[in-house]
Amino acid sequence: YRLRNASFGATDEEYLAGACMGLCRELERYAMGRATARDVDSVKLARDLVSEILDYLLQFDFRNGYLRRKYDGTKYALKTLETLLYELSVTGAAVTTEDDDNAGSSPEAKKIKLDSTKELDASGTLKPQEELDAIRTRMEHRDELREKLIKKCRDGQKAAKQAIYALHRGDLKRSLKLLQQCEECIQKELLPIVEEEPPLRSGSFANVMEEYAEAKLFFVWLLGREDEGGVKTLGMPTAEGELLLPQDFALARAVPKGALLLPEDFLIALQPEEYLGGLCDLTGEIGRYAVQRGTSRDHDGVQACLEANSAISLAIQTLERSPGGINKKMDQLRRSVEKIERMTYEMSLSNAAGINMNTEVTGTVENADDGGGD
Repeated sequence: YRLRNASFGATDEEYLAGACMGLCRELERYAMGRATARDVDSVKLARDLVSEILDYLLQFDFRNGYLRRKYDGTKYALKTLETLLYELSVTGAAVTTEDDDNAGSSPEAKKIKLDSTKELDASGTLKPQEELDAIRTRMEHRDELREKLIKKCRDGQKAAKQAIYALHRGDLKRSLKLLQQCEECIQKELLPIVEEEPPLRSGSFANVMEEYAEAKLFFVWLLGREDEGGVKTLGMPTAEGELLLPQDFALARAVPKGALLLPEDFLIALQPEEYLGGLCDLTGEIGRYAVQRGTSRDHDGVQACLEANSAISLAIQTLERSPGGINKKMDQLRRSVEKIERMTYEMSLSNAAGINMNTEVTGTVENADDGGGD
């Protein structure tokens, strides 16, 4: 949003933080210097302007954040200015109120003073009323969009989470349906709001995109790409909501395809931090899958999980600079790799002790691949 008659662009938040709230703090410092010189009139002018700005800012609904803290600072600035006037009055300075000024003035002087104030307000030099009204209207509209976005984000995030749960249960058809529901929600409900107000991309919408990226990455890592026939060769049920039988469950999930989508492979464009966040969260799902395969004594499946998480960890660590939120997830990623490494070691001990490993899984998958063209 461009300010009127300005050669530079500033957002509404920047204008309020600088031209209104920041100005009040500067007037506080200015008044301190004028109070040192015992210039009561300048201190009064500063106090009146800060009070006027604060009265108008009371019409805004500032949420917890940067502007709210700046707004609190404006209240402290007004309190400081009133304290300065009080201290000047008790030390002998002639601090008069507006009523005192009017009482000692002639009717003609009062009329001249009132007309001059009206001219200042009408010209917009004292307080840009129209700009402030427009800013308040736009901010109220953004608040409405924000509330609408938050409510709709719940549906998309819920669908992505349930898609992951369905993959762990082996309900592959339902997982695919939920992923499609998530994509539809993002494209039709969320993206139009974000395109209208780009600052709303951070927060709830970014969380949905991370969850969507995680679900899509896990689906493709486990089942393969559709263009590669991965879904067809896994013996996925044809009836919607149909669960795999125990023998089919092992067939479908024994050896993951191990494919990882790149950002450009997604149907919906992702920001780098959204893709990396989903990639880090993917390692947690791979770790849970590794536990399931370890329970079945499937050494190949666990080894595939270890290779995937190790590759992701190495790739993120070699980034020259990663977003701040990704650094917080690195500890979780390292723990996931260490956990699978420990699991692999314990399985090797069991093998050395003579405990039979599950070797039927690999052979079954090979047989399925031979007839996977149906």
